[in-house]
Amino acid sequence: MKTCYMCGGDVERRIVEVEGVIVKGVSVEVCTRCGEKYFNTKAATFVQKITRYVNDAKKGYLIEVFNP
Repeated sequence: MKTCYMCGGDVERRIVEVEGVIVKGVSVEVCTRCGEKYFNTKAATFVQKITRYVNDAKKGYLIEVFNP
């Protein structure tokens, strides 16, 4: 099991919502002690691109992400 860099707690995989832009169904690893979220590179890049687009367009979107 991975250890949280913020508090030293255990990290587990969960499905979460991202603040600011709601992106449902994102698979991340989460510290069981402090709740810190760890995105893999692909998910982090996707969320950054969506957030940048929404901020540029000044609009809000709800995006469902399929995770098999």
